[in-house]
Amino acid sequence: MTTNQKTGALNNLLKNPSEILGVIKNPGRYGMDIFNDLTTKQKQYVLYAAGAGLIMYGIYLGRGKKTATRA
Repeated sequence: MTTNQKTGALNNLLKNPSEILGVIKNPGRYGMDIFNDLTTKQKQYVLYAAGAGLIMYGIYLGRGKKTATRA
Protein backbone atom coordinates (compact mmCIF):
# COMPACT_ATOMS: atom_id res chain seq x y z
CA MET A 1 0.00 0.00 0.00
CA THR A 2 1.47 3.33 -0.99
CA THR A 3 1.47 6.34 1.28
CA ASN A 4 -0.66 8.45 -1.05
CA GLN A 5 -3.26 5.68 -1.42
CA LYS A 6 -6.08 6.19 1.04
CA THR A 7 -7.05 3.24 3.12
CA GLY A 8 -10.70 2.52 2.43
CA ALA A 9 -13.49 1.96 4.84
CA LEU A 10 -14.06 -1.26 6.70
CA ASN A 11 -15.60 -2.91 3.64
CA ASN A 12 -12.42 -2.26 1.68
CA LEU A 13 -10.38 -4.03 4.36
CA LEU A 14 -12.54 -7.09 3.97
CA LYS A 15 -12.18 -7.00 0.18
CA ASN A 16 -8.40 -6.42 0.27
CA PRO A 17 -6.87 -8.28 3.23
CA SER A 18 -3.35 -7.07 2.36
CA GLU A 19 -4.34 -3.68 3.78
CA ILE A 20 -4.81 -5.30 7.18
CA LEU A 21 -1.06 -5.93 7.28
CA GLY A 22 -0.46 -2.20 6.77
CA VAL A 23 -2.81 -1.43 9.65
CA ILE A 24 -0.97 -3.88 11.89
CA LYS A 25 2.44 -2.44 10.97
CA ASN A 26 1.44 1.20 11.50
CA PRO A 27 -1.86 1.35 13.41
CA GLY A 28 -1.61 5.03 14.21
CA ARG A 29 -1.57 6.29 10.65
CA TYR A 30 -3.69 3.67 8.92
CA GLY A 31 -6.13 3.38 11.81
CA MET A 32 -6.88 7.09 11.65
CA ASP A 33 -7.16 6.92 7.84
CA ILE A 34 -9.75 4.19 8.18
CA PHE A 35 -11.60 6.05 10.93
CA ASN A 36 -11.64 9.30 8.95
CA ASP A 37 -12.99 7.49 5.87
CA LEU A 38 -16.00 6.20 7.79
CA THR A 39 -19.36 7.88 7.54
CA THR A 40 -20.64 9.80 10.54
CA LYS A 41 -23.05 7.00 11.44
CA GLN A 42 -20.24 4.41 11.30
CA LYS A 43 -18.05 6.65 13.49
CA GLN A 44 -20.87 6.82 16.03
CA TYR A 45 -21.11 3.03 16.09
CA VAL A 46 -17.36 2.74 16.68
CA LEU A 47 -17.48 5.29 19.51
CA TYR A 48 -20.51 3.66 21.14
CA ALA A 49 -18.80 0.27 20.98
CA ALA A 50 -15.62 1.71 22.49
CA GLY A 51 -17.62 3.39 25.27
CA ALA A 52 -19.53 0.20 26.03
CA GLY A 53 -16.26 -1.72 26.09
CA LEU A 54 -14.74 0.72 28.58
CA ILE A 55 -17.82 0.51 30.81
CA MET A 56 -17.74 -3.29 30.75
CA TYR A 57 -14.01 -3.28 31.46
CA GLY A 58 -14.58 -0.98 34.44
CA ILE A 59 -17.27 -3.29 35.77
CA TYR A 60 -14.94 -6.25 35.31
CA LEU A 61 -12.14 -4.49 37.19
CA GLY A 62 -14.53 -3.42 39.94
CA ARG A 63 -15.73 -6.97 40.48
CA GLY A 64 -12.15 -8.22 40.65
CA LYS A 65 -11.32 -5.84 43.48
CA LYS A 66 -14.42 -6.77 45.50
CA THR A 67 -13.75 -10.48 45.34
CA ALA A 68 -10.05 -10.02 46.14
CA THR A 69 -10.76 -8.03 49.32
CA ARG A 70 -13.29 -10.56 50.65
CA ALA A 71 -10.82 -13.46 50.60
